Amino acid sequence: MWWYTFPHLTFHLIRWFPKSNRLKIQFILILFAFALLFPQIFILSREHTTRYCGQHLFDLLITSVVFTFGMIGFTILFTVMDPVPFEVKVIFHVFGGFCFLIGLLLAIFTSMAVECRTNTVELYYYSVAASILCMISAVFVAVMLPFWTINHFWFRSVLSRKNRTGVCYEPVKCCSCLWHI
Repeated sequence: MWWYTFPHLTFHLIRWFPKSNRLKIQFILILFAFALLFPQIFILSREHTTRYCGQHLFDLLITSVVFTFGMIGFTILFTVMDPVPFEVKVIFHVFGGFCFLIGLLLAIFTSMAVECRTNTVELYYYSVAASILCMISAVFVAVMLPFWTINHFWFRSVLSRKNRTGVCYEPVKCCSCLWHI
């Protein structure tokens, strides 16, 4: 699920900066997105990562690399495009649904892979870290989802910056980064 949350937070972080001064932060965020790929490739390249593990952690590592490339693509799109087309938003949310499922599978398989701690050490600890990140991201989305849903059905009832009204206007007056993609 962290593959979904990182581009989402990147989208909102970029919008804090004026359009004329976004180049540096765009470069830093894209560079950081690529940096998230290196630990996975390092673990994938280790010889003893392919040793037998009772759970499918190696398969999920390969899936994680694929989803990280998707995350990098959405990060680049969200840092460069303003405004973001509706079709890209829809595809991004479908990507988020798949990220949730993979994150859930990763957490389940990692919790059952205690025996893999001794023979595939890096793979196991990467899976633990990725599972924790996925669960934190899932909690973030679960907390925000009711607000997004209410705002979808009753437009501007949660937050209307133009009219300076809404249930959440006061809490996000200074930090309006948490809403829509």
